[in-house]
Amino acid sequence: MKMNKSAHELLQRYLLAVKRELSGKQRDDITAEIESYILDLLEERFPKSKEITEKELEIVLMKMGSPRKVAGQYSPHQYLIGPRLISVYFLVLKILVAVVVGALTLSTVISSILGPLGNVWQSLLEYLGSVWSGSLSAVGVVTLIFAIIERTTEGKSIEEIEELSELKISDLPQLPEEEKEVSKVGTWIEIALGFIGMVFFIYIQKTAGQVPTFYNPEANMSMVRVFTENFLQFVPFILALNGLEITRNITLLVQGYHNALTNWWFIALKCADVVMLVFLISFLPLISLEFFQELLDLENLAHLDSLANTGLAIAMGLGILGSVVDIIRKVGHEITNPTI
Repeated sequence: MKMNKSAHELLQRYLLAVKRELSGKQRDDITAEIESYILDLLEERFPKSKEITEKELEIVLMKMGSPRKVAGQYSPHQYLIGPRLISVYFLVLKILVAVVVGALTLSTVISSILGPLGNVWQSLLEYLGSVWSGSLSAVGVVTLIFAIIERTTEGKSIEEIEELSELKISDLPQLPEEEKEVSKVGTWIEIALGFIGMVFFIYIQKTAGQVPTFYNPEANMSMVRVFTENFLQFVPFILALNGLEITRNITLLVQGYHNALTNWWFIALKCADVVMLVFLISFLPLISLEFFQELLDLENLAHLDSLANTGLAIAMGLGILGSVVDIIRKVGHEITNPTI
């Protein structure tokens, strides 16, 4: 059976939307099974020698229903919540968990900035505990609500659910030019590095830019100033941007793919990074190497301070250049080939 180019593209868009609604290791096999079923329907409806057009394929897809509805029929979780509601249940659950994690992250960042000096690791454990308990509470509440809806509306039609089951061709995602699925390992690494960065910046804020040093083995640990007041005034903004980046990565893990929201979120964060770096360069010096004076027994380290801050400014300038390139590339892609 032949299929013209526009029909083939429409079919691939539909299958991509179905795949995004599926989860588990068998999502590829299930998607292939659905594709085979659609092709069988086309063969039954049209002669084998006929070239299938986009309009003719739309007729079959409309009878199939929305990708969410089709994927819901293959969900293994159909006991407490049936196939009629399961896809909507997971959609609501993903959104709510992402909102809870984002809100708790932002709350932790603000309390760390405004609160008194405390144990950083204890604060981190408290944050992880609050994320865990908050997510579990969200799951429990959503599950209870949908279970009640399932039991009280059994055998009845729910207009809002029926609307979600209807296929709208315009809502199908565009075929990506590059793989859009999230690399879970890479995303977890970014989240871990983000948490490490938050711990570090919270620490230097509480210690007024000082870090512990052991440069004299015969003496006890001492604190030396490395970051200037010029830099410390930007730490709250750095923490806020870091928290937003962690929340974005968690959102990617939850939904499993890149979409318009996460792409524009990335662009906004990159723009904020550029603004931040420009301000940081304008507020030099940002670091101090005075502690080297005692370590190296030198009297005048002004030239070394200047050299270090100049090198830092060059590095930030390169960072600005890289961010601008990323922004232009991402904005251009979202305008010419917007992601659903």
